[in-house]
Amino acid sequence: MIKNLKITEFGDFQTPLKLAEKAARLIFEKYPYIKSILEPTCGIGNFIRASLKASNNLKSVYGWEINPEYIKTAKNIIYNDKKINMNLEQKDFFSVDWSLLPQDLTNSSLFIGNPPWVTNSELGRISSKNLPQKSNFQNHAGFEAITGKSNFDISEWMLIKIAEYISGKKAAMSFLVKTSVARKLFLHICKNKLLIKNIDIYKINTKKHFNVNVDACLLCSEGCTAPSKEYRASIYDSLSHQYPIKIMGYTKGNLVADIDTYNMLKNIDSQSEIPWRSGIKHDCSKVMEFNLKGDKLINGFQEQVDISKDYLYPMYKSSHIANDKFQDPVKYMLVTQKKIGMETDSIKILSPKTWTYLQSHKDKLDSRKSSIYKSAPKFSVFGVGDYSFNLWKIVISGLYKNIKFKLVGPFQEKPVVLDDTCYMMSFKSEEKAEFVYELLSSKVAGDFLDSIVFKDSKRPITVSILNRINLKQLALHLGLIEKYNFFFENGKQKQLNLF
Repeated sequence: MIKNLKITEFGDFQTPLKLAEKAARLIFEKYPYIKSILEPTCGIGNFIRASLKASNNLKSVYGWEINPEYIKTAKNIIYNDKKINMNLEQKDFFSVDWSLLPQDLTNSSLFIGNPPWVTNSELGRISSKNLPQKSNFQNHAGFEAITGKSNFDISEWMLIKIAEYISGKKAAMSFLVKTSVARKLFLHICKNKLLIKNIDIYKINTKKHFNVNVDACLLCSEGCTAPSKEYRASIYDSLSHQYPIKIMGYTKGNLVADIDTYNMLKNIDSQSEIPWRSGIKHDCSKVMEFNLKGDKLINGFQEQVDISKDYLYPMYKSSHIANDKFQDPVKYMLVTQKKIGMETDSIKILSPKTWTYLQSHKDKLDSRKSSIYKSAPKFSVFGVGDYSFNLWKIVISGLYKNIKFKLVGPFQEKPVVLDDTCYMMSFKSEEKAEFVYELLSSKVAGDFLDSIVFKDSKRPITVSILNRINLKQLALHLGLIEKYNFFFENGKQKQLNLF
């Protein structure tokens, strides 16, 4: 247990020497001018050892490490036979005054290593002191700053400090980080117009090297003196690949996964004519969701439940939608409201058995942690509205990498609802739903989404991404504009004719 806490507190994934050596060979081929290196979280010093082996030009080496045991080990195993100025010391990265760095780290220098792979929230939970001073460094707005968006990776904070330091200097940085952190750093560079060029991202096999399932990479970049006309980051499939598989870019304030494909389809990147919505949020699946076994309803506590179907709707979860074998619903959801804020007391009269069931689980429903339930009517749900009960929907999972739209119609004469890991566009007309599904399931739509979606994200698909797909522009690409006008413009024209 103590070992696991230390791994969490110090992001303690020591870089295997073979991986460090392979990375160092690549790094010093890219930056042959390097004379000084600093590893700000050096651990037992494997990156320093690999750098000494890969380069004959080094004049000075600096290693910082907060853990005193590692510094002792590093001093014992790093063999300095080249008369290099070696400086290994116990130091807290978060207390460094960057204006006081040694002169030989100003130019022809490289910042290298493997910073902690943990977030500030994870460290906060174990009361760790291995944290930067609290600040809203990402400049999130009020609500975002007090919710999940203010959570950040420790390595993100570190790399931003280093990127800002090398900006405008003849210096470079190369770090093993989560790919999500590499993207956040790239976004920071773009938004703040840092003087940094040649941004390269090399994927690494974390299962092989660290025995963890995390998307990670070697991020490389170097400072420059002239501002970039266009920020790009080349993505390589491994440390051995010489040619990028795609180019990440920055446009309209957003990152795009494949800038070249995006530029061919960028006119699609506009506002969707029909809003995308998330599924229904209830935060109590064991109470509000049921499996149908024979003709018996079974809740998440494996209780057989006797309630009428007045407030029950067939439902899909993300796993159902992402499955290649799309089947009829096998679950039901208890939906207590038709719109947000609607009173729920009427359930007592309209469906007494439903009310009795809800009352029997009142404690669990009342103890839901989200603040959205605090001032809401009892047994409330969210993400619900008229759109939830339209009979026809185009649906997609927000959690899976295989991005596929599905067309969903009524089941047993009732609309199908979704949980809040899914998104939908709903329709009253089957014909209109089928046409929009034809647009969204096209190769053009797939290519556009592939160009803007980062599939290794926790939620690859979001409402904001879906709402960027303009259906009219899709129809133009597919030669279906007349059909589009029939469904989207005829109604407008008829209304105008009335006047």
